[in-house]
Amino acid sequence: MTRISPEKPEEQSTSAPSMAQFAREEDGVVTIFTIFILLMMLMVAGIGVDLMQNEMRRTSLQNTMDRAVLAAADLDQTLPPTAVVEDYFDKAGLGEYLTSVVPAQGLNYRTVTAEAFMRTNTQFMSILGVDSLPVPASSSAIEDVPNVEISLVLDISGSMRFSNRMKNLRPAAKNFVDIVLLGPAANTTSINLIPYAGQTNPGTFMFNRLGGVRYPAQALDEDDGGINEAFNNNTIPEGEAGGTGDDAGVRYVYPNVSSCLEIDNSDFLDDELPGDGTYDQTAHFMNWKIASEIVTDENGDPVQFDEDGNVVESGGVTRSVMDWGWCPQDQTSIIYASNSATELKTRIDTMRMHDGTGTHYAMKWALALLNPTSQPDFEQMAKPANGLVPPQFSDRPLPFNDPETVKYIVLMTDGQITEQLRPKETMHALNPTSHLTSRKTDRKTTTSKSTNVASFKAQCDLAKTSARNVVIYTIAFEAPGTPEAQMQYCASSDSHFFRASGKDEIDAAFSTIARQINELRLTQ
Repeated sequence: MTRISPEKPEEQSTSAPSMAQFAREEDGVVTIFTIFILLMMLMVAGIGVDLMQNEMRRTSLQNTMDRAVLAAADLDQTLPPTAVVEDYFDKAGLGEYLTSVVPAQGLNYRTVTAEAFMRTNTQFMSILGVDSLPVPASSSAIEDVPNVEISLVLDISGSMRFSNRMKNLRPAAKNFVDIVLLGPAANTTSINLIPYAGQTNPGTFMFNRLGGVRYPAQALDEDDGGINEAFNNNTIPEGEAGGTGDDAGVRYVYPNVSSCLEIDNSDFLDDELPGDGTYDQTAHFMNWKIASEIVTDENGDPVQFDEDGNVVESGGVTRSVMDWGWCPQDQTSIIYASNSATELKTRIDTMRMHDGTGTHYAMKWALALLNPTSQPDFEQMAKPANGLVPPQFSDRPLPFNDPETVKYIVLMTDGQITEQLRPKETMHALNPTSHLTSRKTDRKTTTSKSTNVASFKAQCDLAKTSARNVVIYTIAFEAPGTPEAQMQYCASSDSHFFRASGKDEIDAAFSTIARQINELRLTQ
C-alpha cells in the first residue's frame, strides 16, 4: 500500500537575510553621519570665508571713507569737499561705489557726510541661494572752530641770547600764529601776546586804567642816560629846563619808557586783573650786566647795522642784543585779543630781550586776560578811539562756562623764576646806566624766588580748576632741571608739556600745539 506523506513547507535559504535581520543591521550608519557632518562643516567654513571676505571689503571701504571725509572737512583744504572725497575713492579703485557726498560749511565750521555701497559675490553661500552680501559705508567729519581765546606767553629774558634761542623762537612763534589763525579760524580766534622778562608790561592804556602811578618827570643829561622828552611817557613842566645833549633844541629827561605795575603778593591769590586801584610803577633799571653785549656773527665779529636796522658789511653801528630795563619797554608790551597775523608776527619779530625772569607775572596776566571779569576792559580797548582790540572781540573774554568757547595758555620759558630785585631809589641817578650788580648797596629784594614760584603755581592751579578749565600748554626751551619742573607742574597734563632744544624742536613744539588747538574730530 502506497502511503502519501504530507507536504512540508520549503525551508528559507540561510544566505538571504530576513527583514528582521535587515532592520537590526547597523553597518554603515557612522559613515553616513560622518559625511553629513563633514558637509555641514564645509558649509559653515564656506559661509565663514564669504563673511570674512565681505568684512575685509567693508573695512577697506570704510577706511577709505573715513580718510576721505577727514581730508575734505579740513578747513585748511582749498579743494571742494566733494572733489576731495571723489579723488580718495578713485585712487583707491573704489570710485564706482561712492553714492553720495554732502558738504556743509559755515563761518567757522565744515561738515562732510558721505556714503558708499558695494556688494561681495559669495562663493559658498550661493549654494543656499545667497549670491551676494551688502557692503555699506558711511561717515561724517566736522572741523568746528569754536570761539578760541589764547594767551601766548613768550620768554624774552636775557638768557634767550644764548645758542640763538631768540632767533629760533621767532619763526616758531610766528608759525604758531599762522596755524591757529588760518582761514575761517581767524574770525573766532583771539590771541593775547604776552612777552615777559623780569616783569610784564601791560602797555600805557592798561597802566592808566588799572591805577598805575608814574614816577615824576625829571631832567637828566643825555650822557647820564637821559632821553628825548618826546619819546617819554611824561614831561617836565613847561618852561623848566631839561637835561642837555647832542640836540640843543631837545629837553632830555629821566627815561620813562615802560609801564609795568608793582603788583602785590595778594594779587596772585585770584585770577583777575589787578584791582587795588593804585600801583607804583616799576623802576627803569637793570640788575645783570648783559645789556652792553653787542650782536656778533658766527665768527664772533660785531655785526653792523644801518639806521633802518639792516645789517651792513661796513660802516653803520653795533647794536645791543637787548634793551635796558627789568620791565620790557612799551614797544614790547602786551597785545590784546588780536586776530591779525601781521600785527602779532611783527611784534614777535621786533620784541627785544630784557632783564630777569618773572614768569609768575606773565601767568597772572595770561589768566586774567581770559577771565570774563576783564570784559569791560576789553570793551574799552575796542573803542575806535583806543583801537587796541578788534571791535568783534569787544565781548571778550567770554564766560568760562560758555560751551562754544575754549581757552588756552601757551607758555614758553628758557629759565627758572628769579627773585624780584629793585633799586632802593626808584629814580636813582645811576639806574639808567649802571647795573645793580655793581651797586649792591643800592638794591633790595622785594620778593624771594620761593615766593615767586608759589605765586606762579597758584596761578597755574587757578587756571586748571574745573570752574575755569583753561588748557595750559608749556614748553621748556633748552631749560633742564628746575625750569623744566616748573613747566611740567603748570601744564594741564604730561602730554601738554614739551621739551625743546634747537630750531627744529621749538618749531615742532609750537606747531604741534597749534594743530592740537585746531583738532579735527571724526563724528561718526
